[in-house]
Amino acid sequence: RWEPQKVRESLREIRGISGLVEARSTPFRLRFNRTLPDGPSLAEIRRKLRRDGLRVMATLDHETDLDVIPIRASPGLAIRFISFKWNLAPDRILVAGDSGNDADMLSGETLGVVVANHTPELEEIRGRPRVYFAERKHGWGVLEGIHHYDFLNRIRIPDQETP
Repeated sequence: RWEPQKVRESLREIRGISGLVEARSTPFRLRFNRTLPDGPSLAEIRRKLRRDGLRVMATLDHETDLDVIPIRASPGLAIRFISFKWNLAPDRILVAGDSGNDADMLSGETLGVVVANHTPELEEIRGRPRVYFAERKHGWGVLEGIHHYDFLNRIRIPDQETP
């Protein structure tokens, strides 16, 4: 049900969304620029796409990039597929991210690490179970998350431990 041309047509009507960024798009991801400060909210964009009957997922990345993908093509669903295919318990998979398009992957049953240099969009998942916000940036933040969960040893989830 992926209809990229209909997505383009739907978003063309929204003030504050500029044209498709061809160089950053793929066959299953359309990337648009959202102009600030007058750009539409993500909720407005999602409502418009839904009203137009499009079965897609829209996310903001770095506040100005709008990604639209098929509803069944998210990073979180890819992790669930791998978990099922390889018979891995999701709570034994560590994922890390730094921007809005990582939110669904970080919010599942996996052990999530958000590095310190994350974009503002990820603040909405702060406080969710199994999502650790590292104090360090980039790869150092990932290493901090590995240590936080004791991932290379017995894997512990501090929020779920009993005293």
